[in-house]
Amino acid sequence: METISPKKLHKRKADEVEIFSACLSVCTVKVRFADTWYWVTDDSGKIMRFNGPEHANNQLQTLSTDSAHLLHHSAHAEMVGQPEGEVIPPLRVRFHWRSQA
Repeated sequence: METISPKKLHKRKADEVEIFSACLSVCTVKVRFADTWYWVTDDSGKIMRFNGPEHANNQLQTLSTDSAHLLHHSAHAEMVGQPEGEVIPPLRVRFHWRSQA
């Protein structure tokens, strides 16, 4: 997958933004332009980690989009009776992305 820095996102409009929640306080962000998805990375090329979806939105506030979603994979599916090893799609909810762009 391609990568992009916050500097290159400045004042751009993404077709879609996906925020991946690893837990309540850690998430990563992917953005889509045309048919290509990009992980948001820091200056050294590492995928940026944010302290939750609001932190990501605040840090990337000059990026605009009409479509943003928060995705969460549960690591505890077997605790609620799901078969072990079964692939369960992530919970996907719309996220109100605020922008100053």
